[in-house]
Amino acid sequence: MNLIDVFNLTPTDVITITGGGGKTSLMFALGRELTAAGQAHVITTTAKICVADVNPAQVLIDSNIDTIIAEIKKDPAKEWVIGRETVAQQKIAGFDDTNLCKLHQALSPLVIINEGDGSNRRPYKFYADYEPAIPTLTTKIIHVIGAETFRQPIDETLFHRSQLFDGEEPVFDEAVLKRTLETFSRTKLNPHFDQTIDRILLINKADGAQLENARQMAQIGKMIFPRCLISSLKEGWIKAC
Repeated sequence: MNLIDVFNLTPTDVITITGGGGKTSLMFALGRELTAAGQAHVITTTAKICVADVNPAQVLIDSNIDTIIAEIKKDPAKEWVIGRETVAQQKIAGFDDTNLCKLHQALSPLVIINEGDGSNRRPYKFYADYEPAIPTLTTKIIHVIGAETFRQPIDETLFHRSQLFDGEEPVFDEAVLKRTLETFSRTKLNPHFDQTIDRILLINKADGAQLENARQMAQIGKMIFPRCLISSLKEGWIKAC
């Protein structure tokens, strides 16, 4: 897919992935491409990663970031998934801003791929006040949404935390999509990041019959996000809107 070029990755980027509908798939696809390119990187989270999604041989867990740094220096080419602890043996919890900054400086040049929130395996979500957790050193935000959400009922079938939707519309139509993306940008990004940070909308799962949905969603998304892409990570393609 050549994600390195598509996302214009640099050797010091800190990428935070938010939303739903392919965050974890994108995170590991980016990791595989960076490994193939010989670029040092780590995968982590400021939310929680399911242990079941990760190869145990990749996992490095320690509450002391200095220990993490020392272990990575022994094998910098390895595709590490790092965290400070495991929660109930099911989730990997990551580090705070201070520790991520220390990691980034100690191992530079280093790409950090960070999963910034969870969607309980749904293709999109509505946000609580404390979400997402985007580190201040982030240089690229990739906001992901699944194409199968378009014009579908707003309930827990496809939308994590559907009870947080503040409108009265029953369906995730054009107007709701536009308002939702505008709200995310205005309340979750603008207060913390200026316009120099890369803001990318990725409409994923655009395979088969969902391709037309993705195209229509992209017409709305590119009015709000400076860059908009559609993809099928499952089929292995990605392109500009």
